[in-house]
Amino acid sequence: MVTMKGLWKNKKYQQKLSGNIKAKTSRAKSTDEKFSFPPEEEIKKVLKRVEQPNYRRVNIGLHPNATPAEKAKYKLCKDILRYKQENKLTTEDMAQKLELNIPKTEYILFSHIDKFHLDELINYADSLHLPFKLTINGLHVSQKATAEAH
Repeated sequence: MVTMKGLWKNKKYQQKLSGNIKAKTSRAKSTDEKFSFPPEEEIKKVLKRVEQPNYRRVNIGLHPNATPAEKAKYKLCKDILRYKQENKLTTEDMAQKLELNIPKTEYILFSHIDKFHLDELINYADSLHLPFKLTINGLHVSQKATAEAH
């Protein structure tokens, strides 16, 4: 290996390039070995709490065959959550802004759409001055709804 005067002052860097020192990946392996999952009993404890039917601090996803009203409610919940995150507000701050208690605010933030009517969520979004657009896609005049029995 050719070294130029003044360019190779760092001895460790020279050794690394020549192969005498292991690359940084060896350091990553040592940190991986130190990491471990929580004990089995801790995992069971958390799962038991989260799986309770009325546990509100779990995100509820939208099921694939959701109605248009459910999709609109879900989007409003996500818009309210985005407002909270962008403005770096606490749940308590949001509850105060929406004039709700903490549990009901968490139902919104975790998208428990079954706990609210669409008009309620529209009013909450409006009280935060969130821009939103509600579009209803129905049948057009040119389309006919037909029912056939065989």
